[in-house]
Amino acid sequence: MMAQTEVAKSGQIREGVIYVASAGGHSVLLTRVRGDVQAFENKCPHLGLSMARGKVENGAITCPFHGSKFDICSGRNLDWVTGFMGMKTPGWTRAIIGLGKRPAGLKTFTAIERDGEVFVDIR
Repeated sequence: MMAQTEVAKSGQIREGVIYVASAGGHSVLLTRVRGDVQAFENKCPHLGLSMARGKVENGAITCPFHGSKFDICSGRNLDWVTGFMGMKTPGWTRAIIGLGKRPAGLKTFTAIERDGEVFVDIR
């Protein structure tokens, strides 16, 4: 059974721009990728920090704190801890910045667009 929560009007969700909403007790980020609405939890799996100010580019979002990069549609991790506060760091520092955490993906949610409204399925 789907627990759909209305989170926005269709026109509020734009390509490559992050929209912050709340659904089912989760802070959820929405954006469009190739026209389709995508939704994911506003929490980087590295340290649980907000992704709301992350850079969106080519269907991926980069964590603004430690540079981890994720595919917005699947949540798959594309790159893990590459910097600190937006600055790239040398490769040897990744293990230190990673604090022993293994690469993980973003938690994604199903976004449904219907009759000019956007809903997120929180399970």
